[in-house]
Amino acid sequence: MNFGGTWMLPRLIGLHRVKELTFFADVIDAKQAEDFGIVNKVLPHGELDAFVDDWADRLAAGPPIAVAMTKRLLTLNASADFATALEDEGMAQSLNFTTEDTKEAVKAFLEKRPPTFAGR
Repeated sequence: MNFGGTWMLPRLIGLHRVKELTFFADVIDAKQAEDFGIVNKVLPHGELDAFVDDWADRLAAGPPIAVAMTKRLLTLNASADFATALEDEGMAQSLNFTTEDTKEAVKAFLEKRPPTFAGR
């Protein structure tokens, strides 16, 4: 079964670290995994659920169209050249600025309140 580790890990943590981990098969702890960039966060025991709930709430409260565009751009532009990335970002921004969510963001900012996004 293939998992893509030989493609993904060098891009994530660098070829030199991948070689060290794979050649010597050392077991690393959570702190080393965080230092290498293999994991985003290391949390104390018992705090995972609260952390995940907070991240999920924050993500759900964000502007869905802008988040989707950002996700797409990050995925596509990971292998694109700089000029293409700039062009893609410009098109996404042009589309995003026409949404109701952008109008809501400006209105909420001016009214000093959290925005409520509808994905329109």
